Amino acid sequence: MLDFVLDIYTQFEDYIALIVTASTLIFVVSLIFTPLLVSKIPHDYFTNAKYHRLEIKHFGHLIAVVGRSVLGLVLVLLGFVMLFTPGQGILAIIVGLFLMEFPGKKRLERKIIENEVTFKALNWMRKRFKQPPFDR
Repeated sequence: MLDFVLDIYTQFEDYIALIVTASTLIFVVSLIFTPLLVSKIPHDYFTNAKYHRLEIKHFGHLIAVVGRSVLGLVLVLLGFVMLFTPGQGILAIIVGLFLMEFPGKKRLERKIIENEVTFKALNWMRKRFKQPPFDR
C-alpha cells in the first residue's frame, strides 16, 4: 500500500508541489483579507433595510455592483477550495456572499448570522480592526 502511495506521489510530484504552493498562498491571502473585508461591513448591516435595496443610479454604479459581485464569486470559489485545503473556507464563503447580489441574499445572510459560532467569529474579526460588533 505504501509503495502505491509513493508511486502516485512520484508520478504527480510537480502537481502536488503546485497544489501545496497555491494552497499556502490562498491561506495567507485569506488570513489577511477576510478580517479586513469583514471590518468594512457596516455594524448595522443586518438590521438596516437600506443595505438590502439595490438601486443602480448610473453606469459607474452598475460597474461597481458587477465588480463587487465578481469579487464575491471569486471569494466563494476560493472558500470552497479552502474547505479542502488550509484556509478560512467558511468565512471566505460568507464574505463572498455578502459582496454578491442575488435574489434571496438577505434571507441567506440572516440564516448565516443567526448561527452563534459564525456571529462570534465575525465579531471577533471586527474587534481586531477596532470596529463595533454587528447588530442582530
